[in-house]
Amino acid sequence: MNNQQISLLRLTLGVGTTVAVSYGMGWTLNFIAPIFAAVFLVIPRWIGWKPAALFVLMLGSALLCGLLISEFFLRIPLICMPIFALLFFFIYFNDTPAAPPMAATFMTIGITIVPIMGLSGAMLPHIIAENMLFDLMIGLFFAWLFHALIPGNPVPPQAAEATKKNPPEIPSRMERARLALVSTVVALGAITIFFSFNLSSYAYAMMQICLMAGTPTASASLKSMKYKALTCLLGGIAIIIVFNLLKIAPSWIFLVAVTMCTTLLFGSEIFSGSPMAKAWISGLITFLVLLGTSTIPEATAANKFWLRIVQVICAGLFTVAGLVVVEQLLRPVRKRLKRKNRIAGQAQIQT
Repeated sequence: MNNQQISLLRLTLGVGTTVAVSYGMGWTLNFIAPIFAAVFLVIPRWIGWKPAALFVLMLGSALLCGLLISEFFLRIPLICMPIFALLFFFIYFNDTPAAPPMAATFMTIGITIVPIMGLSGAMLPHIIAENMLFDLMIGLFFAWLFHALIPGNPVPPQAAEATKKNPPEIPSRMERARLALVSTVVALGAITIFFSFNLSSYAYAMMQICLMAGTPTASASLKSMKYKALTCLLGGIAIIIVFNLLKIAPSWIFLVAVTMCTTLLFGSEIFSGSPMAKAWISGLITFLVLLGTSTIPEATAANKFWLRIVQVICAGLFTVAGLVVVEQLLRPVRKRLKRKNRIAGQAQIQT
């Protein structure tokens, strides 16, 4: 078997086993564990226990910040909003190519989802935070287990050296600060609206705005919106088919079997090496999210799918409009930074 076939087998068995355990035991937010498992099983090699502990630490820290906001500052907007501003600025400023992958995503989820759920109930943030951290550890465990049980073929040193790329250029601190400020203003606007009107039912849209704002250009956010809509379409079509199959045979064994078949289908595209591979990865994640939210009583997969599509589109349009407005307001600051960088460059040339 080549590495693509091994990766496909590992992903299918790993996600299927995680679904079997999590849905079989049925703890709160059990559907998140297979999502984390899929994220780390898509990677060709096990990330290692040190990076795994770092992921747990990052998500735990973000969830703790969300709990503190929910417990002590949620009802005091004059304190809550500046805290959000500082946290968002820290996340966006440090979201560089040198940062750990998915760090910004994990931290954004922790500081947004937990506090807004605090508007719906006092204990809900604690339940969400505890179970999300537990699900991450479960997902990492099954990812490690199946990477150990089904290891890939060793990569020849020449091939490994050929796959290395030049490290991407990191912007200057002043430029990173400006970009982080733009992203922070847009994210803070979304937070203010959603928290003021208690739109906890649409927390997914708020989270998407905060994630899209991390690419502080209108064109990049518009591209991100199209990409997320495509992944929702892929995952949504799959969940509608699976949901109707589960209505015919609503059993745990059939749920595991149909999930493995769907993962096998998505995995064959993920590891095919096509330009659409990343879209299929996100589509699989969307499918697993919709699977969890569609298996609750009286849930309808089609409604969940269309609601998610609408939220992504609205989030993208809000982000694009916000970035355009903020960029226009900060244009004088941007001109001064460019002039300062140009003068500094000329001084270096003269020396």
